[in-house]
Amino acid sequence: MKENLVGLIDLGSNSIRLVLYRIDNHGEYKEVEKAKVTARLINYLNAKGNLTKEGIHLILKTLKGFKKLTQAYKVNVVRGFATAVLREASNQRDVLKEIKKQTDYSFQVLNKDEEAYYGYVGVIQSMDIEEGITIDCGGGSTEITWFKERKLMKSHSFPFGTITLNREFTNEKQVTVKQIDHLKANLASQFNTLSWLEQVNGPLIGMGGNARNLTRIFQNKYTKKQNSIKPDQIESIFEELSSLPMNKRSNIKGLSKKRQDLIIPGVLTIGTLMDSVQAPYFVFSDTTIRDGILYEEFINKRERNLG
Repeated sequence: MKENLVGLIDLGSNSIRLVLYRIDNHGEYKEVEKAKVTARLINYLNAKGNLTKEGIHLILKTLKGFKKLTQAYKVNVVRGFATAVLREASNQRDVLKEIKKQTDYSFQVLNKDEEAYYGYVGVIQSMDIEEGITIDCGGGSTEITWFKERKLMKSHSFPFGTITLNREFTNEKQVTVKQIDHLKANLASQFNTLSWLEQVNGPLIGMGGNARNLTRIFQNKYTKKQNSIKPDQIESIFEELSSLPMNKRSNIKGLSKKRQDLIIPGVLTIGTLMDSVQAPYFVFSDTTIRDGILYEEFINKRERNLG
């Protein structure tokens, strides 16, 4: 049986990740290795919108480390893609050229629609849900999609994420009620620009680190036997998180120390969208745009070629 090793590099605003997958002859895939650097590259965009030399150096250092790993595993194909941070970088071309020159990696910068679409594909391939809305709240952007009868109906990418929201609204050791109210009003105003949200039925499905941490906190606080979270439970979790200074939030079981600052805007974004669409519950999907890209670009394309 022929097997391929595929590496996907996800260059995001908050982290840079490499995941290696083994794809068998039947189109089944399995994660075999992964590496992650929490780079927070969005913080390396200067006033002119350029990614700084320090940010570029961090990318190159990380990718060179990833290259050693892919070579050790003798990976057949390595595919790189970038999201909001390079999408917004004024010197995007120069950064991509330097990456190619020093690592030989070519990166595709996903546009907003592509990023939202691949997230939807990842969810729909892993969950048996007919209708719902997805949210992927990253470091520099937030993607939402609405699907009905498992078909993509609408999608949108907002130009804000947990890092940028934290910087603008909640970048304090102890978040205040005024800051929370200001951020919630801003989020509600953004979501209200999408008239199609009124048509949405079904659960809110979360992807990414903020959704994962919210679910882990819930399971430690309530029960590990389920991962569907009701709106009042999210509100209770948020109240507990926001009542604590940042250095005390690590005492909450399930919360990663690397997300002590970002969890406030992350959970509030999820909760505000739940209110906007009146979702009956929230559920975490352990899929990402990487799964969507893997399916569309490697598995589905292979199946079409065989057919």
